[in-house]
Amino acid sequence: MKELVSVIIPILDPQINPTEEKLLQHALEMLSGYPIIFTTYEHADLSIVKEHSENIDVVTFPKRFFESRQHFGKLLLMEDFYDRFNWCDFLLIHELNSWVIKDELHYWCKQGYDYIKSGPVFPSSMAPYSTVKRLMGLSEPEKRVYGEGYTDNGLYLCRIERMTATLKGKKKTAHQYRHDDSLPNPDSIFWDIEANRFWPHLRKPTDIVRSHFAQDGVQYKNNKTSPFALTGISKDNIQDLPYFKTLPETE
Repeated sequence: MKELVSVIIPILDPQINPTEEKLLQHALEMLSGYPIIFTTYEHADLSIVKEHSENIDVVTFPKRFFESRQHFGKLLLMEDFYDRFNWCDFLLIHELNSWVIKDELHYWCKQGYDYIKSGPVFPSSMAPYSTVKRLMGLSEPEKRVYGEGYTDNGLYLCRIERMTATLKGKKKTAHQYRHDDSLPNPDSIFWDIEANRFWPHLRKPTDIVRSHFAQDGVQYKNNKTSPFALTGISKDNIQDLPYFKTLPETE
């Protein structure tokens, strides 16, 4: 019988900073009831990670995919990535810029969606692209703006079978995104814009529903009803985020 879900924590640079350590320790505690797998390149020095969890499971890929977040995004557009975790139905990709507020992972796996990720963050002066605009296709400059809206947005839940089927069905488009170095966060643009153009390859929630899954930490206002997780967290903004100002000192 397959596992329902595994948590994947990518380690691009093994010398993680104190903020990433804080996010890592919290992830290990909050998601301890699920298999947690680290993914990085072969022979990476994970001594800092092992200070937080000595017996860790690691799956490696070629080093070129861990040179930057841009390179890692290309890996997330390859069938091989998802095939390596075919012992489970779902993957929660949890980059070290996200914080799970409450353990609702099992709940979200059972909601019938194939791909869930919080939406991009655009400048306040910019109106969101309409459904018609997204269906017709974005220009290259518009894609770059869209990709920038996903900076540090590193948390999503996906159904492995549907991700690989989508990549097979859109092989040419996925190949173009993998090799377009001008696009920031090409994986997010592909999964959000291209995957369901002309044909619904993935079951995805409405904007309102996905706001209950995850929200950008900068925009989150400590509402009475919290999402499953926050994302968009970095060493440059964590001290200014309202959520972290209200945590007990022990956190």
